[in-house]
Amino acid sequence: MGKSSKRLPPRDRKKQTADASAMTGFLKYALVAGLAVMAAFSFQLFTEDAEVRALKRSVAPLQSPKVTELDYFQEGYKDEMLWGTYRPGMYLGIRARVPKSIIAGLMWLGISKQMYRTRHECEDSDEMSGYGWLRHDGVRFGRQELLDEGYLITTSFMKDPEDRGAFGEWAVRVTYDRNKDYIDIRGEQSHFNQGSFLFYIMDETEAPLEISPDFSSHDRPFASGKHAQLGRWEFRTRQNTNGEVHFHGARAKPEDDLTKIVRDNVGKQVISQNKMILDDVIEPGSNMAVFQVTGTVPLEVDFFFTSPGGGGTETEAASIPGKKRLTKRLQKAEAAFDERFEETFRLRENGASEGDIEVAKHALSNMLGGMGYFYGRSRIAISDALKERLKVPYYKYWPAALFTATPSRSFFPRGFLWDEGFHQLLIGRWDRRLTLDVMAHWLDLMNKDGWIPREQILGSEARRRVPDQFVLQHTTNANPPTLFMPLREIAMRIAAASSDAAADVSDDERALLAAEKAFLVRSYPRLKVWFNWFNTTQVGKLPGSYYWHGRDATTDRELNPKTLTSGLDDYPRASHPSDDERHVDLRCWMALAAESMALIGRILGEPADVYEETAEHLSDFSLLNQLHLDEKSGNYYDFGNHTEKVELVPSPVTDPSTGHMYGRQFVRVTHGKPRPRFVPHYGYNSLFPLLMRLIPPDSPILETQIDKLTDQHFLWTPFGLRSLARSSSMYMKHNTEHDAPYWRGPVWINLNYLALAALRHYGDAPGPYRERAREVHAELRRNLVGNIVDQYYKSGYIWEQYKDSDEGDGTGSHPFTGWSALVVLMMADQA
Repeated sequence: MGKSSKRLPPRDRKKQTADASAMTGFLKYALVAGLAVMAAFSFQLFTEDAEVRALKRSVAPLQSPKVTELDYFQEGYKDEMLWGTYRPGMYLGIRARVPKSIIAGLMWLGISKQMYRTRHECEDSDEMSGYGWLRHDGVRFGRQELLDEGYLITTSFMKDPEDRGAFGEWAVRVTYDRNKDYIDIRGEQSHFNQGSFLFYIMDETEAPLEISPDFSSHDRPFASGKHAQLGRWEFRTRQNTNGEVHFHGARAKPEDDLTKIVRDNVGKQVISQNKMILDDVIEPGSNMAVFQVTGTVPLEVDFFFTSPGGGGTETEAASIPGKKRLTKRLQKAEAAFDERFEETFRLRENGASEGDIEVAKHALSNMLGGMGYFYGRSRIAISDALKERLKVPYYKYWPAALFTATPSRSFFPRGFLWDEGFHQLLIGRWDRRLTLDVMAHWLDLMNKDGWIPREQILGSEARRRVPDQFVLQHTTNANPPTLFMPLREIAMRIAAASSDAAADVSDDERALLAAEKAFLVRSYPRLKVWFNWFNTTQVGKLPGSYYWHGRDATTDRELNPKTLTSGLDDYPRASHPSDDERHVDLRCWMALAAESMALIGRILGEPADVYEETAEHLSDFSLLNQLHLDEKSGNYYDFGNHTEKVELVPSPVTDPSTGHMYGRQFVRVTHGKPRPRFVPHYGYNSLFPLLMRLIPPDSPILETQIDKLTDQHFLWTPFGLRSLARSSSMYMKHNTEHDAPYWRGPVWINLNYLALAALRHYGDAPGPYRERAREVHAELRRNLVGNIVDQYYKSGYIWEQYKDSDEGDGTGSHPFTGWSALVVLMMADQA
């Protein structure tokens, strides 16, 4: 028999049933709640992990063979390019193309506002009367002048001064003299009879140097050492004039301010001896040696760096040329530059004046002399949540090198992606090897997604010059893919050489064409990823539309939120940023990119159907007009959520704890509701369908666009095309209380160059408007060249931009021989 049990009373049975039901419900609720918590936690983990994975991917290099590792860039070329004036932010700065180099540079004690200042880094605030390279070939030779009030300092740089293939050797001659054209405010020059300059050499690896302050003979080096990559080296000095010599040996790190080290040392002697001299002391373990000469001007010293690195033997490396021989070698190199310049650009043959030719030589030389080698890690912006979770303020890119031209030695001595495409249009006419080298370095900076940081701030020397708010790079932000302009030129040259007409090319040209094709073969996988990144991350809502990401939709401090990613910074876009925007300039850049990819693919025999279809779609003129042509005005515009009724007004700033007002700031006030519409600001952005040659040569719209170019009420000035029409409500308006108008009126040379190139295209193309295009091309070219040359002789500089009124004065940073140096191609009528 089974176990006996009692039967419960009915009331107790109901209570037990209720309790069981309650327990079941509670368990169900607990289970559901637990699952929900687990799901939320899992989702959070998944989301965070996805964000971390995306971050790690963004700082990982693309797994494709490096372009810089092509055979062409090895051996002889690598040795030849090892040393150079690759520190463009210094008045004279020399280094090797290795991560941690031996570096050398010039300093001097200049006068500013009746006070002595240590000159070293190029600074607008130094108010130099003028400075820059008069000749520079980009590889082996350069001569520059530095005009500092009553002083004229000439520096000459030469690699392999004995002409024996020893590219690990270089020489510098510094001549410090009076500027005979300078008269001070008292009409005197007497206090410029005495001068002093310094030259230093430093090992960035911090290896100690052997410093010998015996200057009685140049047979014994002033400094010597051994570098892990550059080998044994020696540094000698030779005085060509009489002067008092002093020295100092210092312990310094690459991130240290070398100017301050020298200034502080000289300052101690000013206090103790009332003399601006070094202390003649060598600190233990010194990895920096500083040489100083002071006395009655003129002063002249030759400096020699000798090393077997890059060619030559230990014995050979110790020999240096005599004074007369070095003088002849420098003169020969300058004559070779002049001859090559005329062969390349034929300015004299085309009737240019000697004055114009000199400006062109200076422009090219400063472009080439402004090339730099940088090594370091870009800093990548991360979300606040990741900052908190990872306990870091930013993430770092992988360590990488960059060889590049730079826009301005004084203000932008580093690489900028959208500038570089323009730079290579000029450099590629002078030395196609350099263009391949530079673009190889840029393309090797591509991450796994196809993104390239638009501003390259690599190494402590570069980072010291950049405000903190501009250091971090955002992986969602693009920059105009201007590298496709020189890439397209390379592809077209290869295509032309494949024809029967090019069968008689020289052996050298054939070898260079082969190198260019090998470059395209190696680059094409990277270009595909780069194009795909643009074509997926910057697309708009409508087919065939694009917009620049990265505008700030929340700010109330800007009159019109900037679009730094476009390169046109404060050019007015839709007043209220949104993903409904359509940006006409980006669409046109993408048309150029697609057409270039299709051309390269065909040349290489690669499948290019997708690029040909994209290029055909983006060159569809009717679709372009549907998206961007305002038929009422006849202008091409952006589209977005926009109102014209905005202004900056002062607003009080109060202390939250007391409520007391302690200042004011300007904020944007919107008086009208924004609505989807064309953004009615005619300027450079409106020209892009013309600039990228997307308007058919026989279209009446082309005639309208060319006619509007010449209307002085809009963009035409005696100095070039202004960036924004005077009829625009944003013309010459500040974007914040501190941000002066930038792309809102002044004349910029890069976009004017594109306008000239487009007008030449339409002047050559069959159609009813070709003569009109030629006329406008000729007049615009005269205006641009005439004003740039005039302002150079007036100010001593080529400028970042030029005023669109008054006298067309240069404005912005200077010297600016990035894309403003395209004046050389304008003079050569190659635009």
